[in-house]
Amino acid sequence: MKIQKFLILTLSTALILSACSKTEEKAASVEENTVVAKTDEVANAPEGCPKNNTLVAKSEEAGTAAFSAANSWFLSWGPESGTFYFMNYNDFDPKKYSAHEIKGTDVKASFDLRNKDKSPLKAGVWNYRQKAENNDLSWLNISTEKLAGGVFDDNGKVEITYFGSDYVCGKVTATDSSSSLNGEFIAKFYDWKF
Repeated sequence: MKIQKFLILTLSTALILSACSKTEEKAASVEENTVVAKTDEVANAPEGCPKNNTLVAKSEEAGTAAFSAANSWFLSWGPESGTFYFMNYNDFDPKKYSAHEIKGTDVKASFDLRNKDKSPLKAGVWNYRQKAENNDLSWLNISTEKLAGGVFDDNGKVEITYFGSDYVCGKVTATDSSSSLNGEFIAKFYDWKF
């Protein structure tokens, strides 16, 4: 009788532990597809800038990734052009902007702004792939370990609300059938010297 009770207790414990393990595996699987970075607030955000980012990238590969203001950059290539970089990892170096190897749950979103007539960038609107306009926004990218894919929205746009030597701020609106990049941002300005 004691052996039977012991076996029943042992089997019950094994079943409970197995069920807990399956729940943890499922939770880990859900976490793999949902990558959310911590948000932070910029204390003295300039007028025209949000205090923190609401920018979110979504795709099958990236899941849902949010980007904190601390991990948001605008690299100026000269007065007429620059690239935005938003990432959910902490070791981005604007001097070596392509040094980080994207792996695991890392997500990076990026896009260029350029004025075709070489005039300096300033607050305004950049519409996606509008060849007739001076403000050129030719691509919106979401990169993961497995795929660097574009967001192809003919109505996509980037609106810059503040352009300074400290921050560049604005809003992105772009959604296609499999991915999106939407929300407000405040990105640190970095004058990249060649």
